[in-house]
Amino acid sequence: MTPIFGLTPSELDEAAVAALLATPSPAGDGPCLIVTPNLDHIVQLRRNPAFRAAYRHAALILCDGFPVHYYARLRGHRAHRVTGSGLIARIMRNPAARPAARLMFVADQPATARAIEIWAAQSGIAGFADRVAAIVPPFGFIDRPEACADLAASITRHRPTLLIMAVGAPQSEIFTDRYRASLPDCWTLCVGQGVKMALGLVRRAPSAVQTLHAEWLWRLAQEPRRLAARYGLGAFRFAAAIAADLRGHPP
Repeated sequence: MTPIFGLTPSELDEAAVAALLATPSPAGDGPCLIVTPNLDHIVQLRRNPAFRAAYRHAALILCDGFPVHYYARLRGHRAHRVTGSGLIARIMRNPAARPAARLMFVADQPATARAIEIWAAQSGIAGFADRVAAIVPPFGFIDRPEACADLAASITRHRPTLLIMAVGAPQSEIFTDRYRASLPDCWTLCVGQGVKMALGLVRRAPSAVQTLHAEWLWRLAQEPRRLAARYGLGAFRFAAAIAADLRGHPP
């Protein structure tokens, strides 16, 4: 099967990926990075060498964005659409499915970290809160080696079986790849705003909007100033990425 944008998407559906994350990651492999490409990721892959390197080393590639999923299907891949927000919501909705799991969240804000701690404390599972940790790295940490080293050390001390990077792309992926030698064996899931959605801090699109694959329009309505230019320019750049890919020139 010919890769798309230099990537080979997984054929696992959301339930299968969630089940995989409940099992131990391969011993000796360090962080097994799971990436969820959407339109913006594909655009960034063409412009950011460190982001491309992280994607090349990913253990699992899931089609998050509808345009990416649709293009993959058109090119003959039997990929399912598995969104980072849907996957983390499934995991956090049923923590009892991971009785021995140790979860580490790298969050974007103290309010997010606090909400994670409350979620863990209210799980009703004995000892679960002690196996959940949340940390907020300083703003711009990806460009500060000392901050990245401190973050890697904190993650290693907690010994997570599942590391959830919720600080957005591309820093989540780049950090995991750049410091993989300093990180423990674990599944590493990069989900952006997915944790906030699972916690109810950010409203997720209604099911009808999700069915129509119009989550981008829902997010645009919520944050028009931040996302209008990004989505508009991103659509043109994504079209250019498809054209290059069809000519045999992946990122």
